[in-house]
Amino acid sequence: MSPSGHSPMIPEQYARSRHSRSADSPTWRSTLTTDTHDHPADAIIVGFDGSPGSEGALRWAAQQAVRSGSRLDIVNAWEYPTSWGNAIPLPSDYDPAADAQSMIDPVIEQLHTEHPSLDIHAHVIEGHPSDVLVEASKHGGLLVVASRGHRAFTGVVLGSVSQHCATHAACPVVVYREPKHKS
Repeated sequence: MSPSGHSPMIPEQYARSRHSRSADSPTWRSTLTTDTHDHPADAIIVGFDGSPGSEGALRWAAQQAVRSGSRLDIVNAWEYPTSWGNAIPLPSDYDPAADAQSMIDPVIEQLHTEHPSLDIHAHVIEGHPSDVLVEASKHGGLLVVASRGHRAFTGVVLGSVSQHCATHAACPVVVYREPKHKS
């Protein structure tokens, strides 16, 4: 619910069909897979939103997982669009969880090609990225986030999500920043 007292408009058939879990669910599991194993404490968790920074963080996390023999958990958090006034009309086929999964699927395929022995799990979770990643950090040995993602302001060195994760995560955090290329 927004501060004005209005709830964002959610198509009824989509609201009924959701299978995602929020960041504060008692069990942190993938929303689109039937993963029934506990998340190992040595897993490397990486936040991925499709931004160039998160792609670099994912590459770094994958290489670290290969070096250490760890599992790689890719986490994407999504939220319904919110409005501080009138309800935002959403198309009847609006499915942000499926959109997020379709963004992650080709990345997983590419990672499997590059690192065939790497154990990769994807998690698409409803919630604010800060909350979802901090909750995920309770189920791994390392959390990797980009210094800036899609919500970044130009010129900001550390984004709000990465700053929140660095100060609240339950495990060590690597804030990945793409190296500047010398020209």
